[in-house]
Amino acid sequence: MTHKYLKQAVSFFAYSYSTFLLCYLILRLIFWDRLWIVAFIGTFTPLIFLPILLLPFLSFSIIKNRWFSIISSIACILLLSWLHIKYFSPEPINITGSQPSLKILSHNVGWYITKSPTLVKLINQEQADIVFLQETVQKHRKRVFDLLKSDYPYQIDTPPVGILSKYPVLSSEILHLANHRETQQRAIIKFAGQEIVIYNMQATGPWVKIHKTLRFIKIPVYKYAHRFPEIQDLVERIQKETLPVIVAGDFNLTDETQDYYRVQQVLQDAFLKSGFGFGFTWPHGFFAQRFNLRLTYPLCRIDYIWYSQHWGAKSSAVLGATESDHLPVEAELILLQ
Repeated sequence: MTHKYLKQAVSFFAYSYSTFLLCYLILRLIFWDRLWIVAFIGTFTPLIFLPILLLPFLSFSIIKNRWFSIISSIACILLLSWLHIKYFSPEPINITGSQPSLKILSHNVGWYITKSPTLVKLINQEQADIVFLQETVQKHRKRVFDLLKSDYPYQIDTPPVGILSKYPVLSSEILHLANHRETQQRAIIKFAGQEIVIYNMQATGPWVKIHKTLRFIKIPVYKYAHRFPEIQDLVERIQKETLPVIVAGDFNLTDETQDYYRVQQVLQDAFLKSGFGFGFTWPHGFFAQRFNLRLTYPLCRIDYIWYSQHWGAKSSAVLGATESDHLPVEAELILLQ
């Protein structure tokens, strides 16, 4: 009797999950991010696909359905191949010459969450050439920027974003992409005898809003429309740039969104090229007050370092946690001659 109920429960899970994935993939193929539920589910890629790895075992040992066993085994092989190619087969640039390189560090410090000594320690430890900071506040001016003045003499401190550089800053400007409230920075830096352009990015984050459909019915809806015009504005600006470009920061999007693919048309993702693994950066240590739940492991990658065709990525990594709910990201880029 117990075995019968176990088989029913496992069968219900396996078939329901398979139906869910099939519907998601079909809707994604048709609508992609134009349908909010598809966009929301896609946020948790590749995690939503990992249960596929269990299906062959469940099918062979408990469900014992021949066709489902064959199909789930094929799906498992396809998933493993996709994961290996996309996340576990980096192709860092391999140059043994004397081409100049830049070490880039980017971190969303989470407003007042990250303690100044922690941030100073991180920057001193990594010794990046250019540091991109997001969600900074006034306290960072005296407790971080001033303390690092000797190592980073060229600073652009315009909260809520800031840049620390070991190389001369020739010019800088504050941006509000798509005329939205979020603040970004663009600067021109003198490096290796030539000028390069850097962007410090902070995109509007998506959120879940309770939407009233009928008089007595309310459902949560995933809102992310504000991000698209900001990304579109950034892409158009990058297309007009003639100098080598580096863009780093909190993009508030995952690598399965349409906005990611829009950026990928003009820039290359340093972690995708030279990093290893999923590279999740958020939400580490995020506290969901409503559910009294603290997330201790990040679930998605929303912090990036991008570069134009003038560069190659030698290495990229997600660093250890600070007090922020974002993990810092780092990359070493080679300027191609």
